[in-house]
Amino acid sequence: MSNFFQDYFAAWDRLDLERVLGYFTDDVVYEDTTIKHGASGAKQMRKFIQASFDNVPDATFDYIGHVMTDTDFAVEWVMQPMNVRGVSIGKLRDGKICEQRDYWNGAAFAVPNT
Repeated sequence: MSNFFQDYFAAWDRLDLERVLGYFTDDVVYEDTTIKHGASGAKQMRKFIQASFDNVPDATFDYIGHVMTDTDFAVEWVMQPMNVRGVSIGKLRDGKICEQRDYWNGAAFAVPNT
């Protein structure tokens, strides 16, 4: 059985913009709380994803684990090669992410161009 979040992170690892975008609803609200960046809606989310790829193209994600219901989730991850631990919390609708908030230690890694 496929793991939603393992597949989600694999899309980020491959820098696959369309595949990553496909995990979100058209009205997604996304917030990276550490760097105070985010997106509201598919158009802004597309820009956010592309900016993430441009700023940290070598980043990959180690999936640690998750809890998930039909409407809510929390997933733990480690961004490599920086070894930055983080967690994403959010809401799901019709099998897609409609809200996501990322929490990670900004002191562990300074994101370029932010």
